[in-house]
Amino acid sequence: MTGIIWHGPRHAKPAPWAGRKARRSGRARGLHVDVRPGDQPVVEVSGEIDLYSSAELRDELLRVLRRCGPQLILDLREVTFMDAAGIEVLLATRRRAQLEGGWVRLVRASPCAWRMITVAGLQREFAPPKDS
Repeated sequence: MTGIIWHGPRHAKPAPWAGRKARRSGRARGLHVDVRPGDQPVVEVSGEIDLYSSAELRDELLRVLRRCGPQLILDLREVTFMDAAGIEVLLATRRRAQLEGGWVRLVRASPCAWRMITVAGLQREFAPPKDS
């Protein structure tokens, strides 16, 4: 018995992503993290937070938590793009801070970052703690 292999319509257009090169790591795409030390460190993030840069950002935020303590302030006003991978980084950082008795507060966010946080329903999770 022979099998039939269907290759789609004869005049099918190529996929929109065909021929495009894969994106590189976060550094090549402009992700930048700056830590302003103090009693409560402020982490300023700029650039794109996506699948390609999220691991680098997560590692840096967890490093800041280990060095500076479990209370972290995030400034995302210079973020130019953020997707679900960026939301996962924020949640992972928040989980780690809470495990150590702390919190993560969002003081500023660009419109695209705030839109993702709002769509995910996380406005309250990143609000200032009630006891401070």
